[in-house]
Parts: sequence; structure tokens; C-alpha cells
Amino acid sequence: MKARQFLKNTVILAVGAVVLRLIGIGFSGWLTRKIGSEGMGLFQLVFTIYNFASTLATSGIYLAVTRLVAEELGKGKYGRAAAAMRVSMVFGAVVSAGAAAFLWFGAPYIGVHILQDGRTVRSLRVLAAALPFMAFSCSLRGYFFAIREVWKTNTSQILEQLIRIAVVALAFQIVLPKGLEWACVGIALGSVGGEAVAFCYTLTLYLRDKHKRTFVKEKSAVMARPVLAIAGPVALSGYLKAALSSIENILVPRGLRRYGADTATALAQYGMMEAMVMPVLNFPAALIASFSNLLVPEVAEWRATGKTGEIAKLTGRVLRVTLLFALPVSAAFICFGEELGGAIYGNPEAGKMLWIMAPLTPILYLDTVADALLKGMDQQVAVMRYSIIDSGLSVLLLYTLLPLFGVKGYITVLFFTSFVNASLSISRLSKVVRIPFNFSRWIGRPMLAAGAAGAVTMLVMRGAALPDGWRAGVGIVLLALLYAAALYLLGIGRRTMRWSRRLRSQTQ
Repeated sequence: MKARQFLKNTVILAVGAVVLRLIGIGFSGWLTRKIGSEGMGLFQLVFTIYNFASTLATSGIYLAVTRLVAEELGKGKYGRAAAAMRVSMVFGAVVSAGAAAFLWFGAPYIGVHILQDGRTVRSLRVLAAALPFMAFSCSLRGYFFAIREVWKTNTSQILEQLIRIAVVALAFQIVLPKGLEWACVGIALGSVGGEAVAFCYTLTLYLRDKHKRTFVKEKSAVMARPVLAIAGPVALSGYLKAALSSIENILVPRGLRRYGADTATALAQYGMMEAMVMPVLNFPAALIASFSNLLVPEVAEWRATGKTGEIAKLTGRVLRVTLLFALPVSAAFICFGEELGGAIYGNPEAGKMLWIMAPLTPILYLDTVADALLKGMDQQVAVMRYSIIDSGLSVLLLYTLLPLFGVKGYITVLFFTSFVNASLSISRLSKVVRIPFNFSRWIGRPMLAAGAAGAVTMLVMRGAALPDGWRAGVGIVLLALLYAAALYLLGIGRRTMRWSRRLRSQTQ
């Protein structure tokens, strides 16, 4: 691996991911103030079905392109990489057309009978237009990841978000007075506009890159079987996973109504958890997700060239660094979750839920990294199998527990299923590659450092008379500094610095 290029791409991708999530959280906060918790719940219902349709349109394409282009370029065969791109684009065109037809023609039945809210029908039909653009962009972004030009993916996604926000803001001037149904239509129009502009941008970049390269053209048929061998199983399992996930999301407001909440309250509670709490909880994972996405082509290339020893070393280091990062994040949410919820959404209840969900962060972040490593090692079918088990358990438990315990049941299900999914992924990873686990260095000392930093921070900030946002910001910075100092004193920081120097020294 060219360490300098990898580290450079990690920084680029991490900065882009942070910007994207900041934009997303800011946009979510703005939407909450415009349409309220009930509107966010209705919007989330619409996007539950849209996410299912987008899975139908794109599942398997991104991984197939990233894996095959990285492997073929690693072998010096650009002609085969270009053929894989052509096959993937055709595959995306066919499946996205089917998904768009499903969403357009199925919208009335889905909205009235499945979502049990006719206000969702118009938005679902509008969103059908976004799916072909999304499928093509998925192939192009996979290509840019494989050739390690991640800035192109970053800029396309940021452009997509900015166009989306601009279209929504413009549409709201017209549709917002008409009620929540039309507000969701305005949000849907923003998604279509964002996807369309992002596709045009990424296609232009791809054509410019292609013209720079000279290669012997391969027939598309040569790469059709490898593409389908990766995309097919992932797509089929992805469809099942998406169906279960959609059922899971539909069950939440229904279960809350069966618990005793009226429709507006059920939608508000659902919107608070899915559209407010979970995006903030996952915001710090932008750094982890960026690093994880870059691991897929690197590990795929190492696997293709037989560097199993390098994969084993990388696996242990990445999992350890993930825990080093996730534990203080969890401590920060425990200490300042309520202030963050109040500052971002003006909703104290969202802040309370963020505090309750804080211990889940290490589990979520470890699962993200483990899945990426497994995909790079040709274990994508196992990853999807565990996701299906996760969703199947969620459906069963939500159907059983929500009518009995309400939101408490929902939180219990999230913790349990997340733990099961992460345990299965890490167990599989340990079978594929040897992980040099050390409890003290991986968990014991970092947890002690995070706990001590959190306790001292709370003592220092106890008397600080600051607004919620400032209190949270200052407190998190202080906690991070104290955590870094505690790690260094415990000997963990010095090891991490030596590892960073070894990575840089590998650059040729």
C-alpha cells in the first residue's frame, strides 16, 4: 500500500464526510423547525420506502465496481476494469428502471395500505425519478474509490446535498402553506434535483478520466460474469435486507399507536428517533466510515496479490483505533447529549434520547469497520447474511415489544440487534484473519481514560453558565484533550504515534 496516498485520501474523505454530515444535521434541524416532529415522522415514512426502492436500484453495484476495478488495476489490466464499468452501468440502468416503475405504480397501494397514510403517495411518485440517476452515480463513485480519487466522490456528494437543500428551500416557498403532505413533496423534489445534478457532475469527471487512459478494449461479456458474481448475491440479499428494514421502520409508528399514542404523537416519536437522534449519534462515525470505505479497495488489492500478512496487521490496528475513537465519543454523548439535542433541534426530549443511546456508539462503529474489512476480503455475502439476521430479529422484537413498552421497547431492540450484528461480523472476521486481541490495550485502558476524562470534564463544566451549544462544544473539546492526555499517560498514545510513523515510513 502507498501509505501517503492512503493517508491523503483518508483525510480528504474524512473532511468531506464531516462536511456532509454537518450539512445533513443542519438541514435536519432546519426541517424540524419548519415542519415539526410529526412532519419529520411523515418524511421518514416516505423515505423508508424510498430507501427500499433505492436498494433495488443500486444494491451490489458499488461494491462490484470498487472490488473489480481495484483488482484489475492492481494487475495492470485497465481494459478489463473499463469493461466492468460498462457492465455495471447497464446492470444499473435495468434494475433502476424496474425500481422506478415499482415506486411510481405502487405508490397508491403502498401509501394507503402499507404506510397507512395517504399523504405519502405524491412524494413516493416524485422520488421515482431520482432512482436512475442514483444507480449511475453509484457506479461512477465506485470507480473513483477504486482509482483512489476520492475527492471526486466527495465533491459530487456535497454538490448533491447543496442542490437538494436549495431545491427544498425554493419549493417550501410554494408548498409549505399547503400542509405536511406537500412539504414532503418539496423534500422529494430536492432529492431528485440533487441526484440529477450529481450524476451529470460525476459523469463529466469519469469521461475526462477515461480519455486520459490508453488500453486495449475488452468485450463487456468478459466481465459480465465477475460483475454478476459480486453484484448478484449482494443485490438479492440486499433486497431481502431492505424489505425487512422497511417492515421494521413501518412497524415503529404502528407499534407506538398500539401502545396508546395517537397518529401525530406516534409519528413525532418515530421522527425524533430516526431523523434526529440517530443522525447525531452517527455523526462522529463520519471519520470511521471514511476510513472504512477506503479499506475495501486496499484490502481487495492485497487479497488479489496474496498479502495476507498485511491484511492481518491492518485488521488488528484498525479495530483497536476504532475503539480508541468510539469510547470518548460515547463519553461525550453521555456528558452532553441533552445539550446537543437542545442546541441542534430545540427539542429537550431528543437530547434525552441521545444521552440514553450514547453507549451504543462503540458497537455501531466497530460493526462499520468490520463490515468494510469483510467486504474487501470477498465476504460480502456473510455481511449481508448478518444484516438480514439483524433486520429479521428487529422485525420480530419490534412487533412483540413495541405494543407493550413503547419507546423503551424500541431502544431495547436497537441495543440488542446492534450487539448481535457486530458480534457476528467480528466473529466472522476473526475466522477469516487472525486478530491479535489484547483486552487491556484495546478496551481496558481506553475505557478508563474515557471515563476519567468524562468525569473531570463534568466537574469542570458543572458551574459554567453557557448556552447549550457553547456548553456542549467547550465540554467536548475539553474531554478530548483530557482523554488524549490520559491515553498518553497510560502508554496508549505513544503506541498510536509509533504506528502512524511506521505507516508514513512505508511510503515509497
